[in-house]
Amino acid sequence: MSEDKVVNESTQLTKKEINKIWWTWFKYALTVFGYERLQAPGFTLSMLPIFQKFYKNDPDKMVAALKRHSVFYNTNINVGGVVNGIVASMEVEKANGADINDDFIQNIKVGLMGPLAGIGDAITQATVPPIVLSIAIGLSANGSILGAVFAVSVLYIYAMLLTKFTFMQGYKSGREAIHKLLGKQMARIQDAMSVLGLTVVGAITASYVNFTITAQYVSEYSTINFQEVLDGIFPKFIPMCLVLLGFYLLKYKKFSAIKLIGVYLVIAIVLGLTGIV
Repeated sequence: MSEDKVVNESTQLTKKEINKIWWTWFKYALTVFGYERLQAPGFTLSMLPIFQKFYKNDPDKMVAALKRHSVFYNTNINVGGVVNGIVASMEVEKANGADINDDFIQNIKVGLMGPLAGIGDAITQATVPPIVLSIAIGLSANGSILGAVFAVSVLYIYAMLLTKFTFMQGYKSGREAIHKLLGKQMARIQDAMSVLGLTVVGAITASYVNFTITAQYVSEYSTINFQEVLDGIFPKFIPMCLVLLGFYLLKYKKFSAIKLIGVYLVIAIVLGLTGIV
């Protein structure tokens, strides 16, 4: 038997077909996208190799399978690859006659997409990119393109490898994948990633957001530098306040990025004209 076969060509997927499912999800999850059903079109496309293999001579089952995955779906595409792997495994078993109903497959998707989105977003949005981009900023300090090349290459390769790993683990483990990978530790992992992400964001804020008070109090006896006094009490206090102000306006006041830039511009002009900064 060829190494390219998983078990039996007539009932199982080849490695090439499995890789095609993973690659289709990675490539189309956020490019074949609709605001009504979000990632459902990309998810459906990723399942096509299965349906084409098992249902090519049964149009009714093909249509039913496509409709089954055309409902709303949204998760982190990298860590969420676990779901694709689990569902792909279930679809193969279903096509081979296993007693797996459509509702059960949908429940697996709905039940896992939320928790995996939380964990995945904490890792792939709030933890890894700030670290990679902070290194890239340093590499680009003198106008070098090395920083941009480094950031794009590392983030792309990292996302691709993570998606493939989670998908393959999901496919190999089937329905038990989520318990094998995370189990009862899911809540702890999610909390840990959130704390780590916030720590990284705080470090980036302290390193790259600058605000210096130039105003001083001058008397015949002494000169008081307000910035030095503030740094002695709470270093980087004003940059922290500016970040929190931006967060508040974006999240609770529904400001757009353009409006937020306008707010900061007005603040800078006013403080500059009054000689505070």
